[in-house]
Amino acid sequence: MRRQDIQLRVLARNGDIGARLEVGRRYLLGIDGFSQHSSTGIDYLTHPSVCDLPGASILIAECLPLDELLLLGQQESLRKAALSGSALAQLKFGTYLLTHTGRETEAAAFYARAAAGEACAASALAICESVSDSERLPKILRLLTDDKKENGCAIAEFAAREAQAEGDLPRLRLCVHAAIELLSKPTSAISKLVVAMVRMAEHTGESLQGMPVEFVQASLEMQNGQGNPDATYTLGRALSGIACGALQPSSLAESPNLRKGTALLLRAADAGRDEAWLHLYKLNSDHRCSVANPQMARFFLEKAAERGQAEAQRKLGALMLREAGSITESEQAICWLYRAAREGDLHAKELLNSLVLPVSGSDQEAKVAVEELDRSDPWLATRLRLARHFGLTKLEALAVDPAEGKRPWGLVVGPNPFIVQIRLAAPRAIPALSDAALADLERAVTLFGRSQRSGGDSEGDLRRRSLNQRRAFERHNLQESMFFATAKSTVLDSFRVGPKWAFRARHTLHLALAA
Repeated sequence: MRRQDIQLRVLARNGDIGARLEVGRRYLLGIDGFSQHSSTGIDYLTHPSVCDLPGASILIAECLPLDELLLLGQQESLRKAALSGSALAQLKFGTYLLTHTGRETEAAAFYARAAAGEACAASALAICESVSDSERLPKILRLLTDDKKENGCAIAEFAAREAQAEGDLPRLRLCVHAAIELLSKPTSAISKLVVAMVRMAEHTGESLQGMPVEFVQASLEMQNGQGNPDATYTLGRALSGIACGALQPSSLAESPNLRKGTALLLRAADAGRDEAWLHLYKLNSDHRCSVANPQMARFFLEKAAERGQAEAQRKLGALMLREAGSITESEQAICWLYRAAREGDLHAKELLNSLVLPVSGSDQEAKVAVEELDRSDPWLATRLRLARHFGLTKLEALAVDPAEGKRPWGLVVGPNPFIVQIRLAAPRAIPALSDAALADLERAVTLFGRSQRSGGDSEGDLRRRSLNQRRAFERHNLQESMFFATAKSTVLDSFRVGPKWAFRARHTLHLALAA
């Protein structure tokens, strides 16, 4: 570095305002013995001693291209320079304003002020006044690019990233469209923004408003190749003919390709896009589909259910319950339905309701009666609570062992040792329809467990329990129908055998599988 350059730097560091402005200018431009270093130049020109001077802002605005100004966060310096009368700054600031939706009038005003000193500004103003909203930004960016003044694509890319960070879909769409107009094929950066735009549009239920489908698909393909799971999942659905929110497959891919689409969905599912498992199930379970495979469909449904998809849990539970031939299979099916119901799935709740026999009377009357009975016979009172919650018959209610039958999702009643016929004595699984049912079941387990650990037999055998129940009901004037469900043996048997239950609940089952 020359002696005079060193002296200039010393003066700048010692607080000489003119020297500080000059050093900043030389660093920005990389001239007169100073290598170009924009950040250092901005440090000099934004120093507290000069930052309020119009000349400092004008130097920053005029010495750097717009895309670099934006990358360095100098929007405020650009605004100050434009307001101070710099025609070049007005041209740049007007262009930056144009990357925002709804600020076209402000941008045109700055172009008008700059027109006397910048020929490009006059051309930009003419464009603003003559073309449609969607074409205004791309045409002006192309004008600046062709005039060697700016990198239009870099400006659009920065503004698009800013819009993405703000969650502003209209602005993101505007800037991505401008970038597309300036490119013959997508770059890695632009393709990533296209994927973000598609995902944002899907989540907000909006459209892409005429975005070239070939460019969108090329962007998705590029990002898929770079390992972007969002792109893989979106492209997989589009090629498989599956809508992405309000976005139709035809707006994302030029033509369907089911085999490639399912392969991409499988890759997306493996990468953590759990919704893809359910899409794979639907594709593979459709016999009209070229990739139909019932065995794979069941595998995909199980994967979706394991990953917490309530719809998959409901459908898996319904299918398993329809096919159940043993108590173990029924328990597994009810467990899946219960998990789906806990997620708010209404069809799963309806299926669980179909497994519980009804009892008559109001809940409040039953509650008062049980509380009164609880003072003299807590064991009977507990059995009555369970009977009403789980729709138990009288024999089931008096014979059930809560500790042995308790499950996280409800209660298994049986096998009943007091019934001679094996088929009628077989156990049945009953789901809990409310948190109160599970809470009372937990209290029952505690009460009966404590009694068993103490070695006592407070209730006696079934004959004694039945006698105590009859006397208690007579004493308190209670009706058995308020606590005990009544059902024929054929009805009870249908709860134990999946195909029989499926026939009885066929309408509810059809709705649950079709939804």
